Amino acid sequence: MEIIYNKIADPLFERCYGIDAILKNFKGCQHLEITLFRAGQTKEELEALRGKNLVGDPDPSVPPIVLQGATEEGALSYILENFTQDEVDQFLDYCQKRYSPLIEKIFISPLDIPVPFGTSALAGLPVTANSGFICFDLAPNYPLDFKVRAYFDFNLQDELQSENS
Repeated sequence: MEIIYNKIADPLFERCYGIDAILKNFKGCQHLEITLFRAGQTKEELEALRGKNLVGDPDPSVPPIVLQGATEEGALSYILENFTQDEVDQFLDYCQKRYSPLIEKIFISPLDIPVPFGTSALAGLPVTANSGFICFDLAPNYPLDFKVRAYFDFNLQDELQSENS
């Protein structure tokens, strides 16, 4: 399992790391890209972020129709889905012990703060016949004190494989 970890010296916010991974094989799909997130945020955590200027202007390339219904709360929820450095380190240790043969690569990257208005939480994405969630925290003997989930979408995977062919 290859780990690419881009640590930053002085993060603007402690919950500043996103995690992506490539699974060797999942439900018959080879080299599946997944995006991991911290689940189970509380209203108190969300309220504590208000007024900290963590949400910026929308990305100018995003059409206004896409931003309809977007809220600051959605962007703050996305921020809370990211990990602290300590959580990343704990999760990496867990993956190396339990999932090393199943994971090709793990990418840990710093979150750009402020996040653009219109960003939303991964937990709110729909589950379909081709997309859904992997619930690491529901595995037997899960040792971490925070929930980790991963979102996958086989349709996006098909698009990525077509582009790389």
